[in-house]
Amino acid sequence: MSDSIPPLSGADSRTRLWSGAIVLAVAVQALIYLYLYVYIFQRSNPMGDGMEWVAVMPATFVLAAGAGPALALRSSRRLLPLAFLLAWLGVVLNVAFFLEIVREFAESGR
Repeated sequence: MSDSIPPLSGADSRTRLWSGAIVLAVAVQALIYLYLYVYIFQRSNPMGDGMEWVAVMPATFVLAAGAGPALALRSSRRLLPLAFLLAWLGVVLNVAFFLEIVREFAESGR
């Protein structure tokens, strides 16, 4: 018995490419989200009121809005371009939100 794997057709390789790009974008979003925790932790005032941690809640919504629909639509071959667009739009939103938090910390002098 020969257990050879048939070669991928053009459609299958494109589907894998789209799917891989979506997973990459979601991973980038998750890394930005995790680094936001590190960034806030390094700059938070241990004797303060802890209000700098409030930024985590909207960051969670931004991550969920960017990654959730992209991963849900990834299973549909027809909607892969839309999932790709949503995933990378989520990356842009996460970067914009992170830069806003950096600006807020810079203005407060921390």
